[in-house]
Amino acid sequence: MKPMSESVCLNLSPGMPGGIGSIPLHDAVARVVSFCTHPKSGWQTYDMLGAMARRRGHFNEIAPWSLLWADTLAGRLSVADVAGFTHELRSDLVERLRALPAKDLLSMDDGEVDRLTRLCRFGFSGVWAPKITKMLALYRPDAVPVLDGYVAMAMGFTRNGFSSGKEPRWQRIQQTLLALRTVLRHQSAELQQIRKEVSLSVPGISEATDLRLLDIIIWTSQDDSMPRPGSPANYWLHRGPEEYRTVRLDPVTLQ
Repeated sequence: MKPMSESVCLNLSPGMPGGIGSIPLHDAVARVVSFCTHPKSGWQTYDMLGAMARRRGHFNEIAPWSLLWADTLAGRLSVADVAGFTHELRSDLVERLRALPAKDLLSMDDGEVDRLTRLCRFGFSGVWAPKITKMLALYRPDAVPVLDGYVAMAMGFTRNGFSSGKEPRWQRIQQTLLALRTVLRHQSAELQQIRKEVSLSVPGISEATDLRLLDIIIWTSQDDSMPRPGSPANYWLHRGPEEYRTVRLDPVTLQ
């Protein structure tokens, strides 16, 4: 495989003033490999565990405990969050999920993105897009991105951009979905190049959809752009990959 040119970039926030902008492809590769080989990043506990659970049919229903999946990616759920996820709210969420076409985000037209926006803006007190999309992205990893505070900042909003306000929050979610669709549509070749490079170190990257791959790139790039006392600059970029280790996630039966 030819070395990746330093001049080739991936625009992570097209059409979003104040967004994170473009990064070199080799930086994206380094960050994804670093994320996937970090034992506490969420790659094993969220992405790989979610893939196994999906194959076992765990995402064919929405139960009160389904919300706990958000905690496998640092969702910070409380007892009140789970208690508030009532049957009425779950029924509403299932209706929104059923209304979503069986398409990936790249293939959706504007009307279908409107339906996706309605799904992603679902929530209740204490549980808004940053938590609910961490759950929903496991149900529809081809269509639902993880919309947490870092992604909000990467798109030029404040950290609580997806959890505060009402109609302004809805608009920010829709703008972000359209921006992600633009990346998937117009930079698919770049994403595939990143995927191929990452697969040399992380064979499990095949479990991630292009949308989830993009989500990881955005999240780690935003995290690296935020200076924090006691933490090195560009942590994910310069951490250096560890050896990728496959973790046994299959359940242990009682009988």
